[in-house]
Amino acid sequence: MIFTLLLTSCLNEDPVDNDDDEIADLQLDLSMNEYPRSGDIVGNLSSNLTGTVEFELVSQSVADAMIIIGNDLTVGDWLAYDYETNETITATIEASNETETQVINVEVTINNIDDIWAFLSASREEYEVAEDGDWVPIIESEYNDLANYLAEVTKSGATDAHFSSTASLVSFQAATVANDNGNTIPSGSYLFAFKNYSWANNAGNSKVKISEGDAGGPYMNVGSTLPLHNDEYNFFVLKGAESSTSAEAYLGMYASVNPAYRNISGTSYRWNNSDTDNLDNSSIDQVFLYQGLSTTLKQWD
Repeated sequence: MIFTLLLTSCLNEDPVDNDDDEIADLQLDLSMNEYPRSGDIVGNLSSNLTGTVEFELVSQSVADAMIIIGNDLTVGDWLAYDYETNETITATIEASNETETQVINVEVTINNIDDIWAFLSASREEYEVAEDGDWVPIIESEYNDLANYLAEVTKSGATDAHFSSTASLVSFQAATVANDNGNTIPSGSYLFAFKNYSWANNAGNSKVKISEGDAGGPYMNVGSTLPLHNDEYNFFVLKGAESSTSAEAYLGMYASVNPAYRNISGTSYRWNNSDTDNLDNSSIDQVFLYQGLSTTLKQWD
């Protein structure tokens, strides 16, 4: 992944107090965008000491966030630079010329950016030009990064185990379907990504739906219709999700052509023909292959 790095610094140096033979501390103020890469330079280190100076990282507010390489303060654990987790990171560094020591107090301000944008690479340009409320096609690795690295993410619908099951895939007719297996969207969540398995090419007019409080409905559409997509696995992200759930919610979808399911014992689902809000029919031992990502923490503009 490629990340944009914004780096500013302000080095405030207090004069050395020669009368007391004390070397005053330095303050180094920096800023950086969320999600840099490990090894990116946070800032350059310098001191008032003469001769050959070496720098030692004495302490930091987030473990492994920074590493000193020569005179450079660099990113260690890039996940520490998440605005929603740490708005600032501080550190204490000692500069030494083997005779004298000077303390450098570092404060790094994390700049808040669109976290979804940060984890897109191949799909970033299409995401940038999309309108709020549009579902944007993304690739599998981007979906997985969003699932793994955004804060407070919940998966709803089919589980990862359902997707990886060796149970045979079966095609279903066009219908509105909803898995009813307890894999729900928590109250106060923003649905922001979706994946499904389609049995047909040129699948258009499919819709993502949620129902708050009851697996049978009523269901409401989330965002625009899904972009035209082909058979097998498809991945999408929602641009500018603004509405959170007010109760526990069930994730469903209207599949305009041939959604796929697996026969898995102990599971259940609700369904109805056509694009509808209420699912009056129920069946067991089948799981439709779709999944949503949601979070209770809005991490985008």
